[in-house]
Amino acid sequence: MMKSTRLSGTLFLFFFSVAAVVLAGQSKPSPPVNQPPNLFKEVLDHKGQIPWKPAPAPGIPADVCRLFMVCEDKGAPKMSTLPRATEAGQPVGRGLLLSGTKDPKNPEAVILERQTVSELYFFLLSPDGNLQKVAYLQQGSTMWLPIAASLARSAFEKDRNDWHDWITKLGAGGK
Repeated sequence: MMKSTRLSGTLFLFFFSVAAVVLAGQSKPSPPVNQPPNLFKEVLDHKGQIPWKPAPAPGIPADVCRLFMVCEDKGAPKMSTLPRATEAGQPVGRGLLLSGTKDPKNPEAVILERQTVSELYFFLLSPDGNLQKVAYLQQGSTMWLPIAASLARSAFEKDRNDWHDWITKLGAGGK
């Protein structure tokens, strides 16, 4: 009888321990699924591998520089480009720009440029990789418009993902 009680107590403790371990494993938060890449961080982490060149004039237009509070260093912004793409039968040019800021916590700004026949966008990335600000120009106009990020999100996300894929290939030693 004593052995039986001891054995059932040991089994109870064993099953209680297993249940506690299983429940503890289930209570851990799972990593976010499909979390968007942090392109800001990726660009800064790989900036030595990115083939930069001085941005052609006007680089980042003065109105966009003021809107984004960038273009604060003495040199011209650096730029890299993706090959021209075609979307819905329309050519799309895409640039990645690196510019200085006056913010001591984030002395460099990462900006995406997207140009089509009818419009031009500049997307300012925040340090967490999200879309911080958007400047928009309809071709033929001279007035840059700050627009809500939600209005440009689909174009931004496509470009961000294309740049992420390109930078990932750089990190793997390819282009």
